[in-house]
Amino acid sequence: MATGSGASRREDVLRLLDESEHPQTVASMSEQLCMPPNTVRFHLDRLLGEGLVERTMAARGTPGRPAQLFRRVRKMDGAASRRYRILAEVLVEELAVAPEPAKAALEAGRRWGRREAEAVQTDKPAEALVDLLDRVGFKPRRGDDPDRVGVFHCPFLELAQRAPKIVCSIHLGMMQGALTQWGADTAVTDLERREQPDECVVHLGPVADGARELD
Repeated sequence: MATGSGASRREDVLRLLDESEHPQTVASMSEQLCMPPNTVRFHLDRLLGEGLVERTMAARGTPGRPAQLFRRVRKMDGAASRRYRILAEVLVEELAVAPEPAKAALEAGRRWGRREAEAVQTDKPAEALVDLLDRVGFKPRRGDDPDRVGVFHCPFLELAQRAPKIVCSIHLGMMQGALTQWGADTAVTDLERREQPDECVVHLGPVADGARELD
């Protein structure tokens, strides 16, 4: 007879279904796992509730109620760590070979910024911009100068070190796009890169001054 905790027995049931080429009956699982049928049913109910297992019916071959079959649900694991860094690297490399890399990156950032800002209604765009930067993970900080925002963390630091013109242009465009969406009379005129790429300064100014592409 199988021994171990309820959680480990449930893992045994799930592992058996993972390794099985065909759906299994309660009786077949009970025999293979040396586990009482009622115990198998108990764990199957839990796994069904968690969406890890699904129930089907065997084709009718003889009179009577068809046997219930169970199989593992085959789907992407939404809780698993996603490789967003790989995707970011692919996109940065693609922008780098565009005819005008910085301009293409700037426009991509602006489109994202406008889209992200659509969900936010504000009459204080400068403050909303700081909130947006904070949400994205830049750890912004405003000091005494209302026209400057310190940025103390870059969520894409390694990529920014390798391709600063592309990554920083995306960030600049993101901020410009958000302010444009909010109809602000203030624009991000520059994103100043310091010696350390994760310590930057966002410069704000009147919209009339324009917003230049990163050098």
